[in-house]
Amino acid sequence: MLEIGYQLQRFERGKRLMTQKLGRGIIYCLLLVIVLAGCSSKNGGGPSNVIDPDKPVTLKVAYINEQMFYQSYGNVFSAKYPNVQFEVISTMETAMSEDPTQAMIDLIDESQPDIVMLTMPQYETLAADGRLYELDSMVTQSGFELEQMVEGVVQLLRDAGGGKLYGLSPTFNTNALYYNKDLFTKYGIPEPTDFMTWEEVLKLAARFPTDGDADTRIYGLASSMFAQDAFQLIKDIAAAKGLNYLNADATELTMSEPEWKEIFREVVGGYQEKTIHQPVPQQGGGMSFSSDSMLFNDGRAAMVVDNSSMINFMGGGMAVRAVTATSGSSTSSGQQEEVNRGVVTAPVDAATPDMTSAYTVSQIFAINASSPQTDMAWAFIQYVHGDEAAKIRSNTAMDLQSRLGYETNASGTNLEPFYKLKPLPMETTRWYPKGFRSSFVTITNEEISAAASGSKSVDEAFEAIVSRGTEALAEANLSGEKEQGGDGGFAQGFIFGG
Repeated sequence: MLEIGYQLQRFERGKRLMTQKLGRGIIYCLLLVIVLAGCSSKNGGGPSNVIDPDKPVTLKVAYINEQMFYQSYGNVFSAKYPNVQFEVISTMETAMSEDPTQAMIDLIDESQPDIVMLTMPQYETLAADGRLYELDSMVTQSGFELEQMVEGVVQLLRDAGGGKLYGLSPTFNTNALYYNKDLFTKYGIPEPTDFMTWEEVLKLAARFPTDGDADTRIYGLASSMFAQDAFQLIKDIAAAKGLNYLNADATELTMSEPEWKEIFREVVGGYQEKTIHQPVPQQGGGMSFSSDSMLFNDGRAAMVVDNSSMINFMGGGMAVRAVTATSGSSTSSGQQEEVNRGVVTAPVDAATPDMTSAYTVSQIFAINASSPQTDMAWAFIQYVHGDEAAKIRSNTAMDLQSRLGYETNASGTNLEPFYKLKPLPMETTRWYPKGFRSSFVTITNEEISAAASGSKSVDEAFEAIVSRGTEALAEANLSGEKEQGGDGGFAQGFIFGG
């Protein structure tokens, strides 16, 4: 349930941030729908060839709730095709359940929706069980331009479908490296470039000064605004190499490879030298945004690796303190400015320089294999993933558009760095022994803090994490109870407006 609490807090914060944007966005959407209503689809025959305007149609859609469905998709589609009505089946309880995938299966069996909105774990399971309608033939017959979708998104969905396509996602998310142009200029350090390795980024971070007190000093590399523990950066760098700290069924700690110790030494060394900011877990768990989690936004970090929502946090009314030209610290006069930022691709591993492990597709539209209205359901999905809908959505959504042609957002920000890397195939852990993740966070934070403070050597701390983590995993597995990790129940787009 900690994961759900985390997601809900992100939702509430994202909702507050989007209040002003949505007001303008909804008006814009309605005006644009009127203008575009008479336009033909750019996707071959398009939905118009399937939808008879004189025939009333009702599509049953499984979505988080009715209001969010109409706000994101239903209003726009109904304005263009007024004969199509929707019956929205809420999946809120499904998302909040201990097993969101089984809960979704139960919902489908009971309510028989035509269209379902799924997370990746749900999509994988339902596709394997034959519960989803295969889309490849529909794509071909309708002339839908699949090549106009981001290749990485389509490939992720094909891989999860065992080589076949059972769904499409209008948005995706991935990371990029943000950097403060003014700090790089001030200290005469070359700016980051696309396709830098993690090792190169850490060396760049080490070139920034380490003086100053805790309230004013700058860091070469800040932790992500969503990072809640000091082990997260270590996991991220390892993931770029295709490494996971657990095996797929969470029965074994897999940190015996020499790369793990090398990464641990580099990151903890950065914590010791204060070139890398060490995040401190928040009391009580869950998700919160302390001043330390917003160091880059406050002008106190040269770089940060984060997802595309960072752009909205910085440009959506959240002004940040400017770095003064003389001290490098943030001003306290009340005058606030946005950071003069640059964006390049997320750090990679030298062995896979065009791939990233930080690639998520969480809002997947699919068709119930038992639906009697597969053609109409596809017409809706085709429209949602077409150019017309993407154009409207790009002005309000905070996630990245899966439709090509929207690599610049409504405010003019260049998003191309997010589109340059492909997803890195790797083994993931979907289910964890209940309570293990929170125990492991405690263990890693204790040992990393001991090493960073000098009370333990770095190698001693690493070995302690492996031994204590192995014991905690074995103990947690004894209960036989599991909890789902990642986005098992909540789609990321709900949190950030995709």
